[in-house]
Amino acid sequence: MLSAQAQELNFWQKANNLLTKFKNIDSAYVYQPKQGFTLGLFSSVQRAGVDVTAMFAVNKDGTTLSGLSKYSMREGISPKIGLELGYGKLVLGYGVEVGPKRAYKKRAFGLNLLGKSWGLHFNYFNIHNRFKTSIFIGEEGQDDYYAEEILSKDPAKLECLYVDGYYVFNHKRFAYPAAYKAGLVQRRTAGSWMVTARYMQGNLYNSPDDILESYGLVDDLFTIQASVGGGYSANFVCWHKDPTNLRDKGLRNVTINLTALPVITAFNYLKTTRYQYDDNGNIEDKIESKAYCYPMPNFVGSTAVAMTLDRFFISTQFVYNWFYFRSSDAFRSSNLQIFSQIKDLNFRGSFHNWTVKLLFTYKF
Repeated sequence: MLSAQAQELNFWQKANNLLTKFKNIDSAYVYQPKQGFTLGLFSSVQRAGVDVTAMFAVNKDGTTLSGLSKYSMREGISPKIGLELGYGKLVLGYGVEVGPKRAYKKRAFGLNLLGKSWGLHFNYFNIHNRFKTSIFIGEEGQDDYYAEEILSKDPAKLECLYVDGYYVFNHKRFAYPAAYKAGLVQRRTAGSWMVTARYMQGNLYNSPDDILESYGLVDDLFTIQASVGGGYSANFVCWHKDPTNLRDKGLRNVTINLTALPVITAFNYLKTTRYQYDDNGNIEDKIESKAYCYPMPNFVGSTAVAMTLDRFFISTQFVYNWFYFRSSDAFRSSNLQIFSQIKDLNFRGSFHNWTVKLLFTYKF
């Protein structure tokens, strides 16, 4: 009994095993170096935004005309530099923008737990930036065609939260994180089917005073999306040389990863808000419309090229997220006040972001 109690792991030993021990590895395909702390310097370029389009038919002087209202808000291409601290499967990073501001304000936070068989990603950001609205009535070239675009004076706020997880079926021979972080090395080309579950929450908020001068059908927008899906990921090993001693000297490995994960957004909730104004420009009513949109296909994709050189791990990565929503009852007809009669309302939009990242990591 005393021997069994002495061998029982304490909390920190269990946590260390969770973060550093990769089980069921086929050593002919995957090499696990000694785990320890890593310090990374990264430079990234990213862009995030939201696009909304409303299509409708409008009655003007007894004639039915087609109508289109667009709304968009995004940041400019945003370069960053930052640091990453890693230990085993866990990676924490923090970055700051460099150069001219691409948004009035921006905050971002990410936490990744990348394992061989499973992993979790947590990402949050919010952006304050000016938005553009436009309205088009009729067909271009006709006498009754009407079009106007307006750029807001005050910034709107775009807020997004992404949480997703993955599971790799062929995790014995395929190391998904090998091209994205130091800690695992793919020895031979291999791939695997993967499944993923994702949660996305997006919120778009505008200043009611600024919206008064715009032609958008939507003033505030809130969405929750839950998605499940799967796809395939593969590591193509262009070069590999096993270490000859404890120090991995020289060029050890070059690996290219390609990952495609289409998903179905089964739960797609959408709430829109439109403000009603009186003749003096004061808010007299707040109209909210809620809808559960149709299940929609969405896409998550990534690619990376990684190289191991001595104690350095160098990786170039591209990640793309697209979350699409669509509904025919996401807002009421009374939201459009420019004309008296409208019909055939259809509403669609997307939250999207992409990132290109260059990472230099030193393995202690």
